[in-house]
Amino acid sequence: MTREQFAHFLAELKNASDNGQNIDAIVKEHERENVYFYNDGCIKKILANEKNLVLTTDLINAALNLIGTDRIKNPKLVNPFIPGEIGYRSVEPDLLLVNERGKNVPRDRISVDVQHETGSFFKDRLVLYVSRLTNNMVKRGDVPKLDNLHVISFQFFNAFAESTNYRHKVQLQNQEQQVYFDRQTVTLIEVEKFLKNAQNFADDNSRLAQWLRAIDALNRGSDFSEYAQDPVFRLLQNEVKMSNFSSRYLMTEAMMVLDKDYIFYDAQDKKAREIARDMLLDNEPIDKIVKYTKLPDSEVLEIKASLDRK
Repeated sequence: MTREQFAHFLAELKNASDNGQNIDAIVKEHERENVYFYNDGCIKKILANEKNLVLTTDLINAALNLIGTDRIKNPKLVNPFIPGEIGYRSVEPDLLLVNERGKNVPRDRISVDVQHETGSFFKDRLVLYVSRLTNNMVKRGDVPKLDNLHVISFQFFNAFAESTNYRHKVQLQNQEQQVYFDRQTVTLIEVEKFLKNAQNFADDNSRLAQWLRAIDALNRGSDFSEYAQDPVFRLLQNEVKMSNFSSRYLMTEAMMVLDKDYIFYDAQDKKAREIARDMLLDNEPIDKIVKYTKLPDSEVLEIKASLDRK
């Protein structure tokens, strides 16, 4: 399911529960469909599951662009999904792993999360995550020998809107772009930029690009045959099935928060698009419409094109 479809499915499930209806039967009706992979509760159940570490490891290496001896090979989950766990909200990352690299070699600490909405405090929160994870590496009084910290964030907004890249590696650097400390990296993956500008990345056959396309195909329920021969993606295809998710787990707060956020966002977006349509019909200039609706130029032009076709 797409984010919108999954949000409305969860709303339907909650309404049914509130009215005393059989929610197990509703989930059963959708058992052949896929959940929305990027939902907090879904991604944790899939990637923070011991039996799916091959999936998690492959995605992490793809996101960090690690190859050869640099690859993460045998990570261990710090906060694994526990079957039967009902879940709860937390400011902790969705997924946290460690990877040992041998004696006298700093181990890897990897955090993975998903961010759908930006805001004035997002960068502050991200830096706070990094500082908390760093602080937790050393006990009070110990010599501060730090692990390799990799924070991976899949984002549905642009961190670097002017950049043509969708994957960004952020490190501490000086004014000459020299890396000061190479054991702390934040990797921002602009999922929406990649998907909305698919033609610009048509020749990108990196493992990360394959992952983003495969996840998108599963979310949209489109033809998956292109990816089904890959054993990792075949496992992913099985794990996103609704049949793997109990009605009890689907009703947890971790699942519902995204539902509430999305429905609010969806209503705001629809209102903005209605205003843009009315302004276009009044022949208002594009820049003025963008200013008042906060919609990107591309969306306003898309609405204009649809009006011109009528």
